[in-house]
Amino acid sequence: MFRAAALAMLLSCTAQAAEPARIRFGLQDDIAPFVMPDRHSGLMVDVLRDAMATQGITADFLYLPQKRTEEALRKGVVDVTTGAKPVMMLPGVMSRWPITSFHNLAITRRANLPRLDSVADLARYRVTAFNGASRMLGQDYRDAVQGNARYSEPLTLQSPLLVLKQVDVVISQRDIFNYYLDRQSYLREGDFDLVYHDILGKPNEYWFAFRTAEMRDSFERGIAALYKSGDIDRIFARYNKAYGTSREFFRPLDCRFASVKPKDC
Repeated sequence: MFRAAALAMLLSCTAQAAEPARIRFGLQDDIAPFVMPDRHSGLMVDVLRDAMATQGITADFLYLPQKRTEEALRKGVVDVTTGAKPVMMLPGVMSRWPITSFHNLAITRRANLPRLDSVADLARYRVTAFNGASRMLGQDYRDAVQGNARYSEPLTLQSPLLVLKQVDVVISQRDIFNYYLDRQSYLREGDFDLVYHDILGKPNEYWFAFRTAEMRDSFERGIAALYKSGDIDRIFARYNKAYGTSREFFRPLDCRFASVKPKDC
């Protein structure tokens, strides 16, 4: 009887050990093609899923508005939030280095507005920006847009408004802008050659905050494994083919792990 009980306990422990571990990631829900909740995919989703799989861990995803991802970590709803910075007072541990980078640009139609010299110029034009831009892009940006009655931050980026001549400037990361531009129905009017003005300062880099150091270490080992195997290049190639997506979003990872590093790392 004792042997039977011991054997049952051993089998139970073995079964539990065989069950894959899981990590719950809280992801911002409005940054396609990096996160596409309706398809349960996206460049970041696929990279995280495949990185964790190299460690025998299943990645689960909860798609949230950006301002709710921190709260989800604090309440234990997720194990990882992907929009953290070292200055934030978050529970758990921070990644050892930044993971993602948002290089936001001021985008205009060349025929209408071929040149912007500084962020202060935005005060004079019809501007639409991604939701939360005035919180994230610094004081100079806030000073430029706070008195502009023709400034807006809709919940979903309205890229087509630019080619429809309903706004003069769109503030966005290039890949996100192009994704929404290509996937919304509208009639393009006239010349829609675009100019991407780099007037908004340095890219915003984001760290990940993990509930435990063990989760962080597993994630970082998984990312290193993706680069070593070349699988991450295949993911990038797939999204470039489907959506024209660049590698810019994961520039911090390329600077750390890629065999050929971007300039100015």
